[in-house]
Amino acid sequence: MSVKDALLLLKEDGAAVTATDAGWTTLTEDSTTGKVVVQIDKMPMGGMPIEVLATADTGTSNDKTMIVTIEASDELASEWIVVATFPSITYADTAACRFVRRVATQLKYLRSVITVAGSNGTVSRYFTITVGIGLVDDDYAYVGTGS
Repeated sequence: MSVKDALLLLKEDGAAVTATDAGWTTLTEDSTTGKVVVQIDKMPMGGMPIEVLATADTGTSNDKTMIVTIEASDELASEWIVVATFPSITYADTAACRFVRRVATQLKYLRSVITVAGSNGTVSRYFTITVGIGLVDDDYAYVGTGS
């Protein structure tokens, strides 16, 4: 991975996500969770694809759901709005998954948020979320046998 590629990571592995992973508010990567805010200033008119890679679930849930959203703002500390929501990853989706969504915003900063809902059992996945200039622009696709 080149230095430029690393600057476009919204989340890189870090700790497994087992509960809601709130948005980060700094351009410095959190060494524990791998979260970081990316300064994009402005996107091309057609936007840019964002890729979400999630490892296979090692949890024990029979009702938990994980939802990845991308938020944008002109201020690091506040005013974050959702600019993309990826398909839900449910407890039944135990395999690794990959989603790609094109996001268009003229706001200055991007960050990721992973929301975990449900109350039964545990969920545990590692995520890598990348602003992918050269990605294939799929709406979404699963790797493995997800639904």
